[in-house]
Amino acid sequence: MMEHNDDVWQRISEQICWAQGGTGTPTLQPAEKPLADLGLDSLKLIEIVYELETFYQLDVDEERLAELENIGDLIAMFTEALATSHDAAALKS
Repeated sequence: MMEHNDDVWQRISEQICWAQGGTGTPTLQPAEKPLADLGLDSLKLIEIVYELETFYQLDVDEERLAELENIGDLIAMFTEALATSHDAAALKS
């Protein structure tokens, strides 16, 4: 199984909880959970991605959203974007 960045996983779980109208402490969403089972429409998913992009100061390829099947895919997308961003920053130094 692919390892996930725990910080990204936690942040995504928080965003999903808030998008679902949850209050209180969000629980960690299972990585295997299908995005379709979250009860969120595509606009809510885009809002979650936008909030994450803003928080991490990243731009992810939003065309990939249609390819995402589960929470783990979303985690991987942001983990990869963060790694790429850090690699680019290291090259500049």
